[in-house]
Order: sequence, then structure tokens, then C-alpha cells
Amino acid sequence: MKNEFFSVNKLHALPIAMVCLSCVLASCKDEAEGRITIDDTPPQQVTNVKYSSGPGEVYLSWVNPDTLSNPSFMYTKVEYLDEKGVMQYHLISKERAVDNVVEDTIRGFATMDAKTFSLYTCTVRGYHGEAVEVSVSPNAPAFQELVQTVRLTPDLGGIVVSWNNAYNVPVNIVLDYYAVADNSKSGKTIVNVKGKGEGSQFVALSYGDNMVLSGEECVVNVIGQDEAENSSEPVEFNITPKAVVKLDRSEWTFPGYVDNSNAPTIGYSSQETIGEGGGVSPHGRVIAMLDGDLSTFWHASWKTTYKYPHWFIVDMGKDITVSSVEITRRQGNNKGQIGQHFYTCASADATDPSNPDNWNWTDQGSYSFDINSDAPQTFRLSQNPVCRYIKVYFGEEHKGAGDQAMVSEFNVYGAE
Repeated sequence: MKNEFFSVNKLHALPIAMVCLSCVLASCKDEAEGRITIDDTPPQQVTNVKYSSGPGEVYLSWVNPDTLSNPSFMYTKVEYLDEKGVMQYHLISKERAVDNVVEDTIRGFATMDAKTFSLYTCTVRGYHGEAVEVSVSPNAPAFQELVQTVRLTPDLGGIVVSWNNAYNVPVNIVLDYYAVADNSKSGKTIVNVKGKGEGSQFVALSYGDNMVLSGEECVVNVIGQDEAENSSEPVEFNITPKAVVKLDRSEWTFPGYVDNSNAPTIGYSSQETIGEGGGVSPHGRVIAMLDGDLSTFWHASWKTTYKYPHWFIVDMGKDITVSSVEITRRQGNNKGQIGQHFYTCASADATDPSNPDNWNWTDQGSYSFDINSDAPQTFRLSQNPVCRYIKVYFGEEHKGAGDQAMVSEFNVYGAE
């Protein structure tokens, strides 16, 4: 049995049989007594049980009992102990079978110790006979091997984390870090790694009140972790992110800014000057992204509806070498954008000040945005562009649950 044959199935199946019971009780009352007779005869056992092992996983398959000779059979229950010794179970409806064969993938094992799985065939009310038991040893979990492939490289304003995931299993890389000279400067971040393949991600080592470790030697403990939060032993790295600074925003502007209008200008697609914060500036306006106050935010206009795409242009006043851009969502709100695209332009390339559409913009790429996180999110611009203007574009492909984009704070890291 090939491991990958099962790896696509995550079968924490709901007890569909109980839903079926409620329908029967509602529609099929016995005319004489106003009730029905439920068959609680324990079904025959499953047969032809097969199994194999994967990275921190076990793959099972079996043949259900024949439903004609076992009319009481509704679902199979697979019981097992997880790594914490807690009894877990999967309930798998008979309707899940294909040609009477069922497949199940059970994940979340941190060791290669043998695990016992008990397969019960159950009636609608959970009655069952003896279980069929199998003992299977999972392979070493994916996070154990992945963490040995992790490499950290110093970068401007942070580090680049690279890895090679040999398995088609998602894994988390947990980075727990602190500054060697002052261990109160500490933090933790998680990198989500998809299954199968090599990858890398820029990470700013943030701490405290939106501060970033830069130019200081750091200890970074790298831990592999699965979806059940089983973890590897930490692998320690000493690394010094290359020095950058958070740029002063006091002189930054938005081209064509009008404080009391929702309408588009050459510097942004729209803003909400009426419906946010009682209409008091800077609430809802683009300038709220530069005020250092997380409770205020730019909101694309909704009193006068403007749908995606949304965008804005920040004028930093002079050419600056940029290493990364930091965006913080509207706090406590996950209805905004799920990504954005960055463009940069140097002073010399802004040939027509009244029409940014004619400027010579450099494409810096599209990035995903975690709309469920209140923390600042840092996006490394790999070309280290020298620019005066940064355009942030939210296309239809970046649309979240709502029709408007929202940003609380906008920062840039670089060297003047």
C-alpha cells in the first residue's frame, strides 16, 4: 500500500449516522405506538484490514460489513491513544465507503512507538461488538527531519529561513529568539511550511512595542512542530541580522491628499472620512497609517462604495534604500485584504508629478497577508530598491471577506 495513496485524506469524520437517526425519528413513526423500533444488533466486524506508515502518520483501510446482511451497521469507530495518552476516535459513516472499502489517515504522532487502533462497527446508537485491533508504528514525524534541514541567513533587517520538506505534510517552523546582549529583547514567530519541497521566507525578529532586532547578535532556537503541536528538540543558531532602521515618517505624504473627501486622488483609490471615528481626522483616512496609533486606520470608502481594486502611494520625500515594508491590519478585524502587491519608484522616474500612472514603476512582487493576525507583518523587498515612492496595490485577487481594504499602520525599514 503506497503512503501517498492515503495522504490526501484527513478523515476526522462527523457522526453522520446520528443525523440520519434524527431524520428517521421525525418521519417514520409507528402508527400504532407513535415510536419506531431501532435495530441495535451489533454488526459483523470489518474485514481485510490493511495498514502502512508515514511521517508521524498511520494509514488504514478495511472492508465494511455487508449492509444487506447487517442492516443495523451505520458507521465505523476507530479508537486510539494520542501522544498525550488521551483517547481519540474517528467516526466514519458507511456512506464514505467506495466499493465497500474505507480509507483513513491518522496524524499527530511524535514517536515511532507502536500504536494500537481498535475498529468497531457501530449501530446508529453506538452499539457494537468486539473490535478488530491492529498495531502500527508510525515513521519518524516530518517535523523531526525538517528541522534538520533548516538554515538561517542574515539579511537586511532580519533573517532568511530556508528549508527542505521531504514529505507531503505541512509543518510549522517555530523561531524562539533573543538578543545576546539583552535577553529581554526576545520574541517568537512561526513559519508555516507547506508539504513537499524547498522554500524560504524572510523573517524580521520583532520584539516589544513593534521593535526589530537589527545589527545585534541573536540566539535563535529553531523547533519543528506538527498540527497537533508535537515538537522537536530545538536547534540553536547564532546569527546577526544586518543593520537597518525603521524610517522616520514625520515628513511622509500621500500625493493629492484631501482631508475631508472620500474621493480618489492621484495618491489613493479612496478613503472613508465620514463613517469611521465620527468623521474626525485621521480616522478612516490614509494619514491614519502614519500616526503611530493602532486604534486608527485607513479604510477604503464604504459610505460611497468603492470596491476592489484599492491602492495608495506613499511619498517618503527623498530616495531611500528600502529593505522591507511592514503593514499592520485594522486591529481585531479580519474582513480586509488577504494580500497586496508592491511597486517602487525613484525620484528620477516620477517624470510627471501630476500623473503617477506615467511613472516608471518597478514591480516588487505580490505577497500574502495574514488577516487573522494583529501583529505587524514584514515583507522583504529582495531587490533593495532605492526609491522615493511606494505603491501598495490590493487587486481583486487580494480581496478578503469584505469589499474594502484596511490598514492600521504602514512602516518601512531601510538605510537613508
